[in-house]
Amino acid sequence: MTELYFDLKNLSYAYADGTHALTDITLQIPKGKKIAILGHNGAGKSTLFQHLNGILQPTTGSISFCGDALRYNRKSLKSLRQQVGIVFQDADNQLFSGTVKQDIAFGPLNLGWPTEKIEKNIAWAVAQTEVETLLEKPIHFLSVGQKKRVAMAGVLAMEPSVLLLDEPTAGLDNYYAAQVLQYLAKLENDERTILLATHDIQLAYEWADSILVMEAGQIIYNGDPVALFHHKDVLERAHLERPWVFEMALALQNKKLFDKNIPLPRSKNDLQQLIEQL
Repeated sequence: MTELYFDLKNLSYAYADGTHALTDITLQIPKGKKIAILGHNGAGKSTLFQHLNGILQPTTGSISFCGDALRYNRKSLKSLRQQVGIVFQDADNQLFSGTVKQDIAFGPLNLGWPTEKIEKNIAWAVAQTEVETLLEKPIHFLSVGQKKRVAMAGVLAMEPSVLLLDEPTAGLDNYYAAQVLQYLAKLENDERTILLATHDIQLAYEWADSILVMEAGQIIYNGDPVALFHHKDVLERAHLERPWVFEMALALQNKKLFDKNIPLPRSKNDLQQLIEQL
């Protein structure tokens, strides 16, 4: 039986002005998975993340984490946020210390860990995100890409079991966007689950074990990344385009240049290898 981190049942959320941001979300999030969430602005991606991290409470419905219902007292939220780390789309929303080193250390220091463990975790997080040369820099001197890496390092230093990344490549050029994928590859293991909300369809297609598609606060698709792009009705409803790698592979397949039983390539390298074999 697949172990779960989150189990959401009939989750709905409405803002104070009556706007319905989430409607009847039922979702299970298992351990050790890479899950991409696609959807246009206002689809509900960020609101869903804020429920998983305990920032928002459901209007109706329930959320459980590791089999226990979420509780919203200070002690319970502190424990949850150690295990479920969130990196916001705008890194300025979570960077507030004077220097990079102080900001990365803030979370671990507040968990009351021994000094040796804190230093070890900070060093590991710094190495994963390659911010060694930035440690003494003031936060306000950093570029957008550097701030995103520092925000990620601060979350990683707390050893989260679940990592929520809200548009981690937004505002980055192709080089730094590719670096984000490299950082994620270092973090993947059988226990950690990573959820990535993104507008980058090619990134989601290449990286994810499964894809959620959200539209108007509802989940309209939850499943295999390749199968998603055969569902024209879902793509039209969510205003999604097919990844260029998928389109190229489908064209080759339709020309009967390779057998339909061969899995469609999901990355540029996979496509190049397939073409070389032809």
